[in-house]
Amino acid sequence: MITKMIDTFILPEVQEELNSIQPTLNGRQPYNTNIVEWLSPVIDLSDFFVYPVNGVTEAINWWQNKEKRNIQKVIGDYEWVDTGIHSLYKDNYLAHSTPEWGPVHYVSCPSSIDGNYTDIPTDVPVVLDIAYVGSAPIKKIPMTPNIEKVFFSLSKSFGIGNIRTGWYFTKRPDVKLHALHNEAMYYNYCATQYAEHLINTYSINYVHSKLKDIQTKVCSNYNITPSDCIWLATSTDDKYIDYQRSNNIARLCITKLLKEKHDKQTKKH
Repeated sequence: MITKMIDTFILPEVQEELNSIQPTLNGRQPYNTNIVEWLSPVIDLSDFFVYPVNGVTEAINWWQNKEKRNIQKVIGDYEWVDTGIHSLYKDNYLAHSTPEWGPVHYVSCPSSIDGNYTDIPTDVPVVLDIAYVGSAPIKKIPMTPNIEKVFFSLSKSFGIGNIRTGWYFTKRPDVKLHALHNEAMYYNYCATQYAEHLINTYSINYVHSKLKDIQTKVCSNYNITPSDCIWLATSTDDKYIDYQRSNNIARLCITKLLKEKHDKQTKKH
């Protein structure tokens, strides 16, 4: 019932909202989103350009394929991010010592390591992954000048990973994405319509508030520590050694336990 991979579920009321949507399947529309306002209780992205992407993973792929600098991350952070120097730019990187060619740090907050809010360095370039926002309590993430890009999706918050919603925020406009999404109006219309409907219907802390008490009870029953991310818990017990990601702390996905308890409570009512 406790797993390594986070396999979120969709709340019944959220599923009803999704079922009510009839996506427009033809015709082009300018891209518009309310995601900056929706995220504003946690992070201020008003100075960033924003482009739709098919999940955080596509945002990471797009960034990594173009990144010329040495990518660094803390041990145990999201495994999809490759550290080191892109082979296409290795010679140039090694030949330069200017800040433009210095390392860039990938950071997830709340952290993929344990599902908790974490400090973000302020003295190095940072690419920030906030995939767990929306499944965690509202807590302000400081927006400092060194944060260059931010990635987000609704996969973790609303459990709709199969729809592939996502946003790519960047301080500098991305020429190709601007031409593709803004000028040619080529983007995932279906995912965008589902995503915008959900963020216009539910607050940023809706899912966390709905499941927090259940998370607390589940963690108490299993003698584990609830994470900020509603779907996760941590433990230093040796029986979870295979789940450890960093500093002898095991990250435990408890979504199946949450769903079981949530479904039982729903039936009682």
